[in-house]
Amino acid sequence: MRQVPKILIIDDEADILEFLSYNFQKKGFHVSIAKNGLEGLNIAEQFFPDVIITDVLMPEMDGIAFTKKLKSTDHFKNTPVIVLS
Repeated sequence: MRQVPKILIIDDEADILEFLSYNFQKKGFHVSIAKNGLEGLNIAEQFFPDVIITDVLMPEMDGIAFTKKLKSTDHFKNTPVIVLS
């Protein structure tokens, strides 16, 4: 059985989360969302996404700090991260 690809989308703007989630789900992705980098780290550790899309400017933890923290772990060092601005 083919595994459904998982994507984590991190953005503090609800419209962006809704737009991206809708379109990726429509293409067959299993989508999880977070509203900031700190929440994104917690979700990533439970969800284990195949790819992550993150905004740059967010409260709590921005996209750059999130990516640095994420990539410092062995499990996520090869996980693709797309940074939106």
